[in-house]
Amino acid sequence: MDWRRGWQELADMVWPRRCGVCGGFLDTEERYVCAECLKDMPLTYFWSWRANPAEQILWARTYLEGVVSLFYYSRDNDYKELLHAVKYGGNVATGRWLGRILGEKMREAAYPLPDVIVPVPLHWRRQWKRGYNQAEVIARGISEGLSGDIPVLTDILRRVRYSTSQTRMSVGSKWENVSGAFVLKDPAGASQALAGRHVLLVDDVLTTGATAEACWDILRTIPGIRVTFASVAFVARPQV
Repeated sequence: MDWRRGWQELADMVWPRRCGVCGGFLDTEERYVCAECLKDMPLTYFWSWRANPAEQILWARTYLEGVVSLFYYSRDNDYKELLHAVKYGGNVATGRWLGRILGEKMREAAYPLPDVIVPVPLHWRRQWKRGYNQAEVIARGISEGLSGDIPVLTDILRRVRYSTSQTRMSVGSKWENVSGAFVLKDPAGASQALAGRHVLLVDDVLTTGATAEACWDILRTIPGIRVTFASVAFVARPQV
């Protein structure tokens, strides 16, 4: 028996691991989510769906190369617990794992590879309080899933406004909340690093597109830059 498997089985007996979605106990081979919940994950398939609903949200306001998300987020399903665990529960490993899955899906679909990956930054006060930036965690997972060697650059964007959580804000309030929130840390350095390159901008969730647009509005000042946006979750708008 593989010694790692033996140790994992022993650890599971002493400290049973639970599925991040349904809460059931995980088998030795399962990681973060049980096989049943992983099979039923509400995937978007945006990596093989151009002109998808996420892209349509941003069409009128940006010139992004594309938009991809891993799964549909809804308050009515338990998959939201995965995002909450990453964002508020300190579950960095799950965030990296979700990013890796998204990167693998993009690679399998022959989605255009970026040259670099740039995570949406947190304000330094929020990152100090949380201890990490969930977008950076996801970005590193995406890099691993795509090829393993796409650099993740954390010194490009800086968040200069400390704003309240957007979770329960109206659409208009979200736009106001991120207006003027981002700048280039080092404009000359960023231009040298990103001019003429394809950048994958990464955040945890896409709702209204306010954050994506605010970051794109800063990045587009760099000559020849091309930007694709990626997130783990996409909040689908109700059909009317």
